[in-house]
Amino acid sequence: MWKILCGIVVLVTIVVNQLAEARGVRRRRGLTLQLDNYLSYDGIMQYLDELALSHSSRVTLKDVGRTYENRALKMAMITNGDGRPGKRVIFLDAALHSREWMTPAAALLTIHKLVVEFAENSDLLTDYDWHIMPLANPDGYEYSRNTERYWRNTRTPNGGNCFGTNLNRNFAVDWNVGFPELKDPCDENYAGSSPFSEVEARTVRDIMHSLVESKRAVMYLSLHTANRSVFYPWVYDTAPVSNQKEHDEIGKFVADRIFRSTGTFIKTWQYAKYAGTFGGTSMDYALVAGFPLSFVFEMSGTGRDHMEYKFFPPARDIRHLAEESWTGIKAFAEKTIEKYPPSREISYNPKVKLPENAAPRNWGLNSMAGTVCLLFIYLTN
Repeated sequence: MWKILCGIVVLVTIVVNQLAEARGVRRRRGLTLQLDNYLSYDGIMQYLDELALSHSSRVTLKDVGRTYENRALKMAMITNGDGRPGKRVIFLDAALHSREWMTPAAALLTIHKLVVEFAENSDLLTDYDWHIMPLANPDGYEYSRNTERYWRNTRTPNGGNCFGTNLNRNFAVDWNVGFPELKDPCDENYAGSSPFSEVEARTVRDIMHSLVESKRAVMYLSLHTANRSVFYPWVYDTAPVSNQKEHDEIGKFVADRIFRSTGTFIKTWQYAKYAGTFGGTSMDYALVAGFPLSFVFEMSGTGRDHMEYKFFPPARDIRHLAEESWTGIKAFAEKTIEKYPPSREISYNPKVKLPENAAPRNWGLNSMAGTVCLLFIYLTN
């Protein structure tokens, strides 16, 4: 028996060494981000898992919540690996609206630029960390990809054969105020049964409050398509925010950088003065939660052929539009870092407190079985 056991140990050792060497080769070559087509939920999760394994000193992947259909809500926490705690944070999310397929692609490219192409972008991580949720509405995203392309909301049942809540109407700033469709459980603008009725909105909210409480929050940036605009608060009120000039300056800096790079014209607006007032948006909530800066970046949906494709640009345009969006996201970061260096004191005065219905979450405490499976998959592919 002992001879058999010894043989098994030797065989396992040989296989593990070969897999480790294969992993080393892959790590030296760097991961490739596939932008030739729109990735599925599984494809996005696989890329994040592989990235966290191959760059573990600079990426921590957190499982921050579970959706109604039990999909993971994951956040990539990115540093430069210097181990300095308490750095200020840029918090970015994508795909609150599930039909906006370009936003996860742009968020993944942002992660890729900060991690795999770290040498070219290290200045963005010297004094700042980034927290990125590349897919904030995975249930809706998969439903949009596979069943009803224009689906915008979550997939929570509302009764009466109506499903889903608009996550960008589910936040507690003038919730359910603005227009009748917000109250219609069958409408794509439905604001939900209550503020933060949706686990996805609660998860984003909890991250915001955690960053403010730790005095790390600086900029919240939510990616949307395809209005070609930079929006800043308020949405629920036409009154200016206290640092409106700062928001406007950053927005115009981003618009100018994109125009100089690609020729795409980006508008800069306080949202309420552009399209009227309504409540429940994540952008407004970030500001009342205590973030000094809060923006929506409405990316372009225009292809190289100058056709307007809105939410669904053809696959041939994904990389081009993601790169253009990265140009804007990088400009957001550069100007924010310039405006809010570590030497500038930030006075955090949140206007709202974290309610008790915090989102169920697992802050990265994966089971041993899950970790082993991910490692095996990573090494054998």
